[in-house]
Amino acid sequence: MTSGSAGLRIALAAILVQAPRLVLVVLDADRLPVPAAAERTLLVVAGVGTALVLTGGNLYLAHTVAQVRPWRRTLAAAWVLVLAASGGLVLPLIVAGISARSVPQVLGAGRLEWTWSLLAAIAHELTAAGCVLASAAWAAQAAAAGAGPAGALVTGAAALPAGSAGSEGALPAGAAAMAATMPQGAAPGIACRAGCGRIFVSQQAEIAHLRHCPRRRPGAGTGPAN
Repeated sequence: MTSGSAGLRIALAAILVQAPRLVLVVLDADRLPVPAAAERTLLVVAGVGTALVLTGGNLYLAHTVAQVRPWRRTLAAAWVLVLAASGGLVLPLIVAGISARSVPQVLGAGRLEWTWSLLAAIAHELTAAGCVLASAAWAAQAAAAGAGPAGALVTGAAALPAGSAGSEGALPAGAAAMAATMPQGAAPGIACRAGCGRIFVSQQAEIAHLRHCPRRRPGAGTGPAN
């Protein structure tokens, strides 16, 4: 599993963990009774899924911020938001343990019921959005890394000066096709002076090639062609 696909999987999980609570709220709005055992099961599934998604999303975003260059500041902001949401959900439990009260008592005393509920509702969506953005950043970095060597290869093969093939004939079809794809003004390579169509990055490499060039005339020297 690649880094990009991992982000999409976490984002999908972040959306799905809200499904049990959505089932309960829709049934309650329609005044359909839910057995206590079924309600408890759905809430446990939602709670476990929330814990896994938030911790996994935090880890994935932190790893992406450290490894990926595209959109690093935006990804760092998304990671801070997810980290704050995760910490805000756990904070009332810590306060409840210190003060020997329950979480509802802590939230009720500070009138934080709606704030905590809003945080619990949007924490999954924040995680999903951050993971999707991180997955896109991984894809952008991979595309940029793949375009670099390919562009350099085409540049070396296609930017020959006019007439570099000499009187032996034009370049081979492959080199000519690559030359047609290159923009003007690219850095020229060193073409084989015997006319075989090979391209070299330095004069020394071209001179060494002349010793075995199939199109080199017998008795020809290694000096520049007239």
